[in-house]
Amino acid sequence: MAARAQQLRAQGRTVYDFSAGEPDFRPPTAVREAAAEFVRERAIHYTAVAGMPSLREAVAAELSAYHGVPITPSRVLISCGAKHSIINYLLATLDPGDEVVIPTPAWVSYPEMVTLAEGNPVMVATTAAQGWKLQPEALAAVLTPRTKVLMLNSPSNPTGAGYRAEELRALGEVLARHAPQAWVLSDDIYRQLCYAPHQHASTVRALGGISDRVVLVDGVSKTYAMTGWRVGFLVAPEPVITAATRVQGQMTSGPATPSQHAALVALTDASVAAEVNAMCESFARRRDTMLAAIRSIDGVDIVAPDGAFYAWVDVSKLLGGALADDVALASWLLDEHGVATVAGSAFGGPGHLRLSYATDDDSIAAGCTRLCQALATRARGTDP
Repeated sequence: MAARAQQLRAQGRTVYDFSAGEPDFRPPTAVREAAAEFVRERAIHYTAVAGMPSLREAVAAELSAYHGVPITPSRVLISCGAKHSIINYLLATLDPGDEVVIPTPAWVSYPEMVTLAEGNPVMVATTAAQGWKLQPEALAAVLTPRTKVLMLNSPSNPTGAGYRAEELRALGEVLARHAPQAWVLSDDIYRQLCYAPHQHASTVRALGGISDRVVLVDGVSKTYAMTGWRVGFLVAPEPVITAATRVQGQMTSGPATPSQHAALVALTDASVAAEVNAMCESFARRRDTMLAAIRSIDGVDIVAPDGAFYAWVDVSKLLGGALADDVALASWLLDEHGVATVAGSAFGGPGHLRLSYATDDDSIAAGCTRLCQALATRARGTDP
């Protein structure tokens, strides 16, 4: 979809792009300035495979304070983005045939990475009535002696749904009863992008009794608008970190040295917080604009996202005829109306579209107007 949108722009078409999976902001000023100075003034060499000691220490301090448990630097692996952290963990720990439970809709890479690591993804559907969150009874129904990992992403890509502490505790109780061997991988990459009244719930705090089997994934991509810098964090018990570091050492070695220095500044420079807060406020305002527009369309439903920067839109009532599914609808919106979205089928959610509000306010306003006009014709039955 992104390639097609770019092609249309090259032809002189105006395209309102709601397909982006990354913030449209620049990294904080202190990060940019420190990175430029580092590249200008320093020789750039390899770091240790597991990352710079100073960055591992900063991550340990940040996450210890947030999760309320002591995390030592030896439990931190710095990787080339959160995606890299996840595949490092899966390759290091899964045996062929191990099962990984993934609530859907889910980020497209989760099942692919499990398969790459020779595991079996077990996809468990959630619904709008459930707030797009895994229910304890649904989890219990799929657990087996081969269950190795439950993957959670809160707030979620693509739905923006965020788990509350009591919901996490209920899932933990199911695991403790039916699959005590299972681990929880908590993908927290959007944890600092939450909107009132929702507050991110620490998986470690919530799961209590099984928190020794919680693996945390985090990074600088979303919170600090540093997607292209490729720095992520894996936090796990030391034996897991040792195994994952061995995997990373044969794939990439440590992440790029300038990127690690920039990430260190993001985590430790006091001036960064104000810019992050301003970005979050912008996302909250944009979310409200997009929600109001979508809710004005007949035949379209949406659950308000708790965080991240995605709107998960149910368009199933608008499908039919030449536009039989969400893939066809997304293509029609782009080709005929210049609005780029992502078909929900890519995330295991047919009949939906994912819209990103990681774009400027004017584009959201104009793009939502065009989107509403297009979908209104579907609701009236006056388009194909």
